[in-house]
Amino acid sequence: MARREVIQFFDDLDNSPLTQDEVNVIKFSVNGNNYIIDLSAKNAAKFEAALQPYVKVARKDTGTARKTTNSPDPKLIREWAKSQGIEVAARGKLSNEIIEKYLAAH
Repeated sequence: MARREVIQFFDDLDNSPLTQDEVNVIKFSVNGNNYIIDLSAKNAAKFEAALQPYVKVARKDTGTARKTTNSPDPKLIREWAKSQGIEVAARGKLSNEIIEKYLAAH
């Protein structure tokens, strides 16, 4: 027996059927919550038009800076360990013992 799976797309607002090419995936955030909605071109235009007065006067959020880590570069630790005659794998997590030896030497 043959089996056929069919993927169907629908407008999340009015539940109208859409082809894959007609789907407009809209991502937006409100009060720190992220949302995704699939809309037809008509409803996507309505959505964007409804937001336009707010977007026009809003400030862009540049986001928060990524936290930097004070951890040494694993590549440098591996190079140092090899120069000290310590066997170390080319990939994977370094042992705490090797990291501590590296930090003590630097």
